[in-house]
Amino acid sequence: MNKSFLLVLISIFLISCAPFESDKGKIIINNKSPYLITDVNIEYEAAGKIDSIGNIASNSSYKYTIQYTDAEDSININYIDRHKKKHSANVVPYAAKYDKQKYQFDIE
Repeated sequence: MNKSFLLVLISIFLISCAPFESDKGKIIINNKSPYLITDVNIEYEAAGKIDSIGNIASNSSYKYTIQYTDAEDSININYIDRHKKKHSANVVPYAAKYDKQKYQFDIE
């Protein structure tokens, strides 16, 4: 086998195994609790928009793609825990399409 061909094959394999930055512009919500989290929604403060996620099963994650606009915004997550208590937290204090980031929110 030609050494150049082998080098190309190894390079392709290494590139395919490398992690990609595909999570930019996403919020990863991790429900680390052993309980179902209900009525999860994402609220854009400035735009006044609310995206309903639904429920997140125990010990699971959900990836939400941020819907950027031309203006900056702040994003909150709202959910109800197993005791029917409503929670709200600011997940993204500053969201702008020219500054896409990956955000992670853990529910424990």
